Amino acid sequence: MKVLVLHRLVSEKRKTMDDHLYSFQRYVDGVEFTYCDFFLKIPSFLRLIKWDGIILHYTLLASRWDKEIWQLPVDNISAIGSLSGFKVAIPQDEYAEVQELQKIFRNCKVDTVFTCLFPEDYDKIYPISETGLKHRFTTFTGFIDESTRSSIEKLSKEITTRDIDIGYRARNVPYWLGKHGQIKREIAVRVLNAPKPQNLSIDVSIDPKDVFYGDDWTRFLLRCRCTLGCLGGASLFDPDGTIRKAVDTYMSQNPQATFEEVENQFFPGKDFSLSLFALSPRHFECAMTKTCQILVEGDYQGVFIPGKHYIELKKDFSNLEEVFKKASDSELCQKIAETAYQEIAQSEKYTYRAFANQVIDHIREHIKVQPHSLLKALLFKILMFVHDQMTPVRRFFFRGRRKYLVVLRPALKKFLSIGP
Repeated sequence: MKVLVLHRLVSEKRKTMDDHLYSFQRYVDGVEFTYCDFFLKIPSFLRLIKWDGIILHYTLLASRWDKEIWQLPVDNISAIGSLSGFKVAIPQDEYAEVQELQKIFRNCKVDTVFTCLFPEDYDKIYPISETGLKHRFTTFTGFIDESTRSSIEKLSKEITTRDIDIGYRARNVPYWLGKHGQIKREIAVRVLNAPKPQNLSIDVSIDPKDVFYGDDWTRFLLRCRCTLGCLGGASLFDPDGTIRKAVDTYMSQNPQATFEEVENQFFPGKDFSLSLFALSPRHFECAMTKTCQILVEGDYQGVFIPGKHYIELKKDFSNLEEVFKKASDSELCQKIAETAYQEIAQSEKYTYRAFANQVIDHIREHIKVQPHSLLKALLFKILMFVHDQMTPVRRFFFRGRRKYLVVLRPALKKFLSIGP
């Protein structure tokens, strides 16, 4: 069985991104995966192979957010429709620019979407008539990676003291995510400004300078008895990105504007037109580090249960005093964290292995595996090797360099014979 994974490499990769992208190759047996960085155009030699399945990864589909870059490959992306194979798309951040996704699914003849949306929003975002989709499934934005779980266990042996009672890092998020998007920052502000027991150690910040990355983030969680959190996602639906552009322009000129001011001017009465509230990889990371989570009340997709896997914080913050008392109870926090670790972090149900095999099993159900020519397969491997070696050179000239894209691109395209 041969499966093609189309993606786009980005300059600032996160480990969770790599975990998601390469989960198919790492955790699915009996399948030959080919990863292709879709840069500017689809290599014509991909048509040499009769693919059994084709996966459009979210790193490719997320390119729609950058219009200047997106217009380079968009005219060629429909060429995916000419490739053989059962096609699956795995998008994320589906609260905006979804008209581009609808167009891609239709033109590329995508069969199935694994979405972060809930079934009640399927027809609103991905109507069958507009997309041509045959199957729609709800999934998470991220899962538990086995290698990450192992590395956390090693780090936990180095850090054995929970010297921070409540730790948290958040950032200011754009208003065009809607009211729900503002909760991450509001949690931090409320906790910082609320009267707290003197014996409670707090390390909460929304300053970008205090952000942790990689293992430093894991070490921070291992030092925290509790951490704050909420469901990710957005509550405002912006199908063509019009609201986002208007809000960004306004905020660049009025950086002190409040959410209410922006809402009244650009999207009055439109908030909570979408319920894209989803678990994030951070929730699973906390379970793996045995850090007790204090989460804003909500439906955590049946995975995390209040009182059992986390301490619940009311949306109106009316029980904040009670939450502080529970955070001061080390035995209670340890019990909750241990339960989440045993029932969620140690469960194979929420792993990338389970997710990757779910996707591939779905493809298997809808295809008849075709025999492949050995000669064509060998030629393809040679061409793919050359393509992989040339990709960094092509990316150097085009990716993220607007001055090259605008000024030098036509000349480079003619000289190097690359690009669309």
